[in-house]
Amino acid sequence: MNAKRKKIKILIAADEDCVKDCIVGLLQRKGFIAEGAGNGKEALEKVRQDKPDIIILDIAMPVPGGLEACGQLRENPDTQDIPIILLSSHEPGQIIRRMPGAAIKYIEKPCDLEYLLTQINNLTLTR
Repeated sequence: MNAKRKKIKILIAADEDCVKDCIVGLLQRKGFIAEGAGNGKEALEKVRQDKPDIIILDIAMPVPGGLEACGQLRENPDTQDIPIILLSSHEPGQIIRRMPGAAIKYIEKPCDLEYLLTQINNLTLTR
């Protein structure tokens, strides 16, 4: 990551601590500002408080689930342009058909952390 570039803030929302903590740790080691949320409600609150540059949402988390949280973020003019990566262990075809149109990426769990990092780096190049 270029030292002169603004540090990118990423919110990772997943109800499985092992998934959330693993991704947060990886991103922090790579120089990103990464924070976790344990459910959709907490994620939406953190997005409102400290608008991240990228959001990673687990689809199967509670209160609301990732798809619903994504939809709410897309309906809000303040958050509608934040890139969102959706994570799920469900079949990709089912999820992609249900994704709100502005979700940027869908990554199947268990996710390849290097692939996830590549997708994040690609998104940061456009911001």
